Order: sequence, then structure tokens, then C-alpha cells
Amino acid sequence: MRLWSRLLGLLIPLGVVTIPLTVSFSPRVSRAEAPAAGNVSGVVTVLVDDAPKADRSGIVVYLENAPGSPAPAGKREIRQKNLTFTPGLMVIVKGTTVEFPNDDKVFHNVFSVSKAARFDLGLYKSGESKSVTFREAGVVDVYCNIHPHMVTKIKVLDNGFYAVTGADGSFQIKNVPAGTYPVVAWQVHGPEVRGEVTVAAGGTASFKPTLAEGASPKRHLRKDGTPYGRYK
Repeated sequence: MRLWSRLLGLLIPLGVVTIPLTVSFSPRVSRAEAPAAGNVSGVVTVLVDDAPKADRSGIVVYLENAPGSPAPAGKREIRQKNLTFTPGLMVIVKGTTVEFPNDDKVFHNVFSVSKAARFDLGLYKSGESKSVTFREAGVVDVYCNIHPHMVTKIKVLDNGFYAVTGADGSFQIKNVPAGTYPVVAWQVHGPEVRGEVTVAAGGTASFKPTLAEGASPKRHLRKDGTPYGRYK
């Protein structure tokens, strides 16, 4: 071993023996840059008999044709308690499943005859729950076939770029990919207002619509199209 080491020491300087040199390089990983995005914000004004309404909550402001929208939520709940649907308005992305648990001590029969979703969950008792998956965008009016005063609305959207106004009418839609989009301000009762916003990277586009609140619709019918009987 000592002889071989001495021989190797003599041959390397003369270039007779070449020892391969292994050099490792760390590959440069290129990360895809996040798409340029901005925000949409504003304040909604609601008029009642040409006068500004104090409470402007519950107005849904949303974008149409927005790319790369967030995935729909897995499940949501509209509970039946004290003969009332809670919440009275829900906004979801299509593909979302909504549970309808019965927390009352009486039977309920949840149904809808809306174009965006027609369903009849039938009678079910306290402690039970049934669900519906909403696959089309639109407005879904939900009722109970036994209790005429039980009403809720579900606004089903194509994408997750939306916001619901607070009492002061303000809203903000965050992380919107840069571009130009139709924007809609929608209310439960009354006409919607449409506009257009251009979102710049790192900027905030403004949308300040004025809506005229409409009257509540007339009393609805039961699932078979007949009037409700007297209920106490």
C-alpha cells in the first residue's frame, strides 16, 4: 500500500495518471410566477323611495368570466330552526353541496321549483338532514312545503370572485387576475346593476353602483302549484 501511494505521488505530477473529478451542480428550479392580480372594491348605494337606505348589507357583487377561479366549497348548511331557514341568503359557487338539517321538532319538506335547481327533499323529521348539489349558476328560491313563511335564497355563481356588502355598503373582491370583467351588483328584491371593471396588477378597481330596492314578491305556491292552506 505504501509503495502504491509513493508511485501514485510520482505519476500524478507527470500527467500519467488522471483522477476523474466529479462536480455536482444543483439544478436551477424555475418557479412559475404567480399571475398578476389586483382587487375590486367600492360602496353600494341602495335607494328606497328615492332615499338612501341606512342598512345596505346583503348585496352580492361578483365578476363574470374571471379565469382561474377558486374551487367551490365542499359543503355548506342552511339550517331549519324555529320554523326559519338560516341563513336567509347564501352565496355559493356551482358544484357546492348544501345540507338542510332539520333542527325543529316538526317535519319539514324543503323544495325549489327554480330553473337553476329543481328539487324536492320530501318530508323528514327532527335531527335528520338532506342535501342538494348545485350544478348551475342562477338564483334558487327555497321553500318549505308545509310552512309558507319559510323562505331562503341561494345565489349560485360560476366563480368565486364575489363579495357580500356590509351594513355600510362596502365590499372588496381580492386577488383578481389582471384583466377587464363584467361586474354585477345583485340584490334579493329588485333589479341588478351591471358594469365593467379593469383590474391592473397590484391595483384596485372601483365599482360604486346605485340600486333601487324592490318590493318583496307575492306569496308563493306549494310544490304542486296549489296555494297553501291555513297554517297555525
